[in-house]
Amino acid sequence: MYIIHIYYIDYFFMNLEKLFWSEAKVWILKYLLFRRQWISMRALESELNWTFPAIKKQVDSLNDARVIDVNKEWQWRAISIKPEFYDIIKNIFYFWLKQELEDLFKTYSVIIDQYYFWKRFWVALEMDLVIVYKNCEKVQIDQIKEDINNIFRSYYIEMVSVVFMSLEDRQKRYRLADRFVLQIMRFYQIST
Repeated sequence: MYIIHIYYIDYFFMNLEKLFWSEAKVWILKYLLFRRQWISMRALESELNWTFPAIKKQVDSLNDARVIDVNKEWQWRAISIKPEFYDIIKNIFYFWLKQELEDLFKTYSVIIDQYYFWKRFWVALEMDLVIVYKNCEKVQIDQIKEDINNIFRSYYIEMVSVVFMSLEDRQKRYRLADRFVLQIMRFYQIST
């Protein structure tokens, strides 16, 4: 029964706003995970463009749930995610990030032949994302790059390593036993 549950979670898009009951709470957690911790509510107000009462309400809710720490000993209330929940919440947000990227790639399914998640998604390679495309003009690739950047920016992730490779280039590099392509194929067990 447990294995079936894990199997189905990959096929349904998770809605974090429903999970956390608030869009503001999701943005606060994203900020604490991907930008910085130990931030005041006033600083969050200016960074997130939410009103102070909305931020305070969600911070109080997260504090009541014992997910974050609010250090009241400093001159301001410094907010951070509790260490015991940090990795769990980060995994949930990375799962959601991956789902958003996969949904984007489905909209470009005519252009994108294959895609591979790497470094940011706990795979040992120096790239975050590898995209193999076909039937594509430079303008279309530029639009895909912009869409990918927008998704990562919505998580406060500014630096992303993305490799775009044409299908022909991937096949040529495979025939030449290119180490990078062979590593991708070995890890994902792809046939040519």
